[in-house]
Amino acid sequence: MVGERLALARQAHGLSIEDVATRTKLRPRIIEAIEAGEFDLSGGEVYVIGHLRMIADAVGEDAEDVVQEYRHQRR
Repeated sequence: MVGERLALARQAHGLSIEDVATRTKLRPRIIEAIEAGEFDLSGGEVYVIGHLRMIADAVGEDAEDVVQEYRHQRR
């Protein structure tokens, strides 16, 4: 699951939700929701993908790979 992957990467880098929120300018609740696999708070698909890219960059993951995993997961 893409949300779990991002959460594990964040934790591995010793980052809190607040750290990621500061780096991405996203609300902490959106980050928490994405990590839990809940994408509705992000709005439409374009926003979800944008949020995934920002979070991936913030936690040291490959953004394109994360987006591809999300798209595969949503099929």
